[in-house]
Amino acid sequence: MLEWAEPNDLVGVSEMKSVLVVKGEEIYEQNKEKLEKAYRGKIVAIETESGTIAGIGETLDEAYEKARKKYPGKKFYFRKVGPHPAPTYLF
Repeated sequence: MLEWAEPNDLVGVSEMKSVLVVKGEEIYEQNKEKLEKAYRGKIVAIETESGTIAGIGETLDEAYEKARKKYPGKKFYFRKVGPHPAPTYLF
């Protein structure tokens, strides 16, 4: 079941966002400097329960396969590394 954060819980955000997206972006921001130096333009898969980078790839499929092997059955938040995130996620 998809969980949603209330707009009041998200400072400066006027629309509701998935908790998965909020957690994924928080984890990305914590790792942003390292990721953007080494993986700019690639796709990162973030496992939000553990707060870890689960996979990195040239494509969404590649990042997903790496993440799925490391964390089978988990939910992932995917984001393009760099200033234009193109965020997405799979369940």
